[in-house]
Amino acid sequence: MSAPEVLRRLARNWIGLPDVPGARRWAWVAVIDAVGTGMRIPVTVLYLTAVVQLPAASVGVGLGVAALVGTVCAPAAGALIDRLGPRTMVIACFLTAATGYFGYLAIRDWVSFMVVAVVAEIAEHSARPAKQALVAAMVTPEQRVPLMAFQRSVRNIGFGLGGLTSAALVALKAHTGYTMVLAGDAVSFLVAAALVIGIHVTRPAAARAAGAGAGGGGGGKASPRGGFREVLADRRYVALAVLNTLVMTHVTALNVGVPLWIDQHTAASPGLVGVLFAMNTALVVLLQVRLTKGISRVGQTPPVYARAAAAFALAAIVYWAASLAGDALSLVVVLLVVGVLAHTAAELYGAVGEWTVSVNLAPEHLRGRYLSLFSISFSAHQAIGPVLVIVLITQAPGIAWFVLAAVLGVGCLASAWLAHGAEEPAETGTTTEPAAATAAPGTDSKEASSTA
Repeated sequence: MSAPEVLRRLARNWIGLPDVPGARRWAWVAVIDAVGTGMRIPVTVLYLTAVVQLPAASVGVGLGVAALVGTVCAPAAGALIDRLGPRTMVIACFLTAATGYFGYLAIRDWVSFMVVAVVAEIAEHSARPAKQALVAAMVTPEQRVPLMAFQRSVRNIGFGLGGLTSAALVALKAHTGYTMVLAGDAVSFLVAAALVIGIHVTRPAAARAAGAGAGGGGGGKASPRGGFREVLADRRYVALAVLNTLVMTHVTALNVGVPLWIDQHTAASPGLVGVLFAMNTALVVLLQVRLTKGISRVGQTPPVYARAAAAFALAAIVYWAASLAGDALSLVVVLLVVGVLAHTAAELYGAVGEWTVSVNLAPEHLRGRYLSLFSISFSAHQAIGPVLVIVLITQAPGIAWFVLAAVLGVGCLASAWLAHGAEEPAETGTTTEPAAATAAPGTDSKEASSTA
């Protein structure tokens, strides 16, 4: 058996590679994208302060403003997804991101920093709904959640590889290392864009008809019927998007809350954080797809949301108990490990609920707009979540984890209630997006797109 075949079997049996056209190519896109991002994130602020020599406060303000601009532009990206097709938008976002991160190498002052940061953030915020819409267009409704779960698994592998690569490059030669990391991230977007060109997708017939009417000069509508007015009139979907801001508490609680809690309120060494995060990453890689089995419809998500709430409540209790264990280091470590195990379960189940309701409740002809609205919940949580977690853990440690569990529990249980009995929009006829095939003449485009 060849090495590639062994790797494919391992991917299918352990991580859960869906056996669908384009899945392997999309897996490579996800890994390459994540490697670049994993390289960049740890060094961006250091590069801007140590190499460009911008004040740290100015960097923080600039990144915050750029993220806000990216969030505001997300709805426009949703309209373009519906008009141009998700694959075209994913490619455009990757190329724009490459331009932005190459631009980081030309930063000389705060103004030039703001220009390239805004370009990069617009691309990053627009890419999220575009990638979700692309997955939805690649496969059947039953295959969407497994493919998104697999994408998340391999992205975690990519983040880890990217972080290690970044650390090695910067350790070898600081200033040159920063340049190589940022250039490498930009190149990763170019490679990912090239791979996406070969992925076979379908477009809803309704969206294509609307696009043709808009571009043909025949007086057709400029956008699919209803546009954002129809999205905002869908009160169930808007409510689920708002509640997802609360469900996302598990992310900030892990990334910000756990390290702060270990450092300030337990006897464990801060070095344990790296071990716990590595354990979390490994579990996501191995279990995310397996936990999606049997979940493909919105009506199946209420128990999933309930499990996420229960798992996070258990994690909160165990974290709190770790602070009461005093100097019994072995007990503290055991409790923290159990806490992260439960926390990871909440993360895994919460992600499944989010994917299922956000994609399956979005009508095909407005899927880009719907998903761009849902993506705002992530930006909102990124703005609010860290402040909430830090204030609770530093100012009210006795109740911090119970408040966080209550916040996530309200989000999950209310989402479960809204998902119960929700009717999914009917799938309309689909047509192949015109630029999809990169196969040689006479070759089935699906066969071509399944090769990495």
